[in-house]
Amino acid sequence: AKFPKLEAVGCKVGIGVATGADKAFIGDFEALDVEPSRKLPLVMTGDIRTGEIQWQGKGVINPFDDDNELVRLEEYPRMAQYLEERRDVIAGRRVATKAPANWYRTIDRIHPEITAREKLLIPDIKGDAVIVYEPGGLYPHHNIYFITSNIWDIRALQTVLKSGIARLFVSLYSIKMRGGSLRFQSQYLRRICLPSWETVSDELRTTLRILSETDNREARNAAVAELYGLSSADMQLIEGPNAPPLRRKSTSLQGKKSVHTE
Repeated sequence: AKFPKLEAVGCKVGIGVATGADKAFIGDFEALDVEPSRKLPLVMTGDIRTGEIQWQGKGVINPFDDDNELVRLEEYPRMAQYLEERRDVIAGRRVATKAPANWYRTIDRIHPEITAREKLLIPDIKGDAVIVYEPGGLYPHHNIYFITSNIWDIRALQTVLKSGIARLFVSLYSIKMRGGSLRFQSQYLRRICLPSWETVSDELRTTLRILSETDNREARNAAVAELYGLSSADMQLIEGPNAPPLRRKSTSLQGKKSVHTE
């Protein structure tokens, strides 16, 4: 109730591209025989399974220009030939039968500018929030949601969402899948409440950034508790009954900084 929702403080939630014919549109990035400007490096769920980027080298055909309009095939003969060889699969999709002249479009529009932006990647179905930092260079595939921001520091935001805050909000709205997994979908992620970046002190900003590169749960919870004005008991509730209690002493961040649990 005290803080605005995620997108009201300068963050943007999106979802990766659904092609409707992955076997036709997706392949080894280097081997995709199209013009260099017509393909993008693609990050898939398997690339972030460990919680870090381990790119497997896939790419996606991009039939959209920088204005998000379909390109003319005659201007890109290599892509035209590549798609024509797979026309039966591509043109058979519902999105293609509804607009036959645009048979070669992907289901979702591809926004090439997203590739270069640093972002947080969040796979759809997980038992806990997996928040992966991507510095820019990869376009997300379907079933990966992403968060960008022109205001919030992305590394600092990663720390906040890894603290249990993301799982808390999503768990209040998402149905539970078999095995207790949650759906980390955009409509749930947008409900996360977050303080405005300008209200965060310089010291806390630095701490949140540093903590994104560590697995120091105790220090992370202490910093996020300070951000939201929460007690240690509050954070224990957020983390869940199986989380160890937070100690009330300072914690070294691998020699970089100390954070105090209030």
